[in-house]
Amino acid sequence: MRIENRTRKTLVGTRVDLASTWWGRFKGFIGRQEPIPGEGILLWPCNAVHTYGMSFDLDILFLDDRGRVLEMIRSFAPWKKTSRVPGARYVLEGPPGMIEESQTEVGDLLTWWDPAPRTVSDRILNRKRTEPQPLTAARETE
Repeated sequence: MRIENRTRKTLVGTRVDLASTWWGRFKGFIGRQEPIPGEGILLWPCNAVHTYGMSFDLDILFLDDRGRVLEMIRSFAPWKKTSRVPGARYVLEGPPGMIEESQTEVGDLLTWWDPAPRTVSDRILNRKRTEPQPLTAARETE
């Protein structure tokens, strides 16, 4: 999916995976290569992370249920864990430099979407795509 900083009108990520299962959130970047600019993982629901088992730093953004940035950590080192961030519902992990390159600051509003169109079978069966409810809430409040 793509993530934009609506406040700064910058792009935060273009190839961000959603981790919405317990295992997906726990694993995160463990066993993966270091992310390159544009890549990341959006953890949901989540209010704290760890980098146990990793060999590279990550930039980390804690977001509330509307996508507002509550806290930022630049170049969070391997083999550490964060404290819980009150009010956080999402955590975005990305490569070092993600925060600086997107000019993101605490209080900014991030929005995201999956640019892939629905499948033909979804349209025929009139099914809606499943995505976490708060993803659309951020768009409606602007």
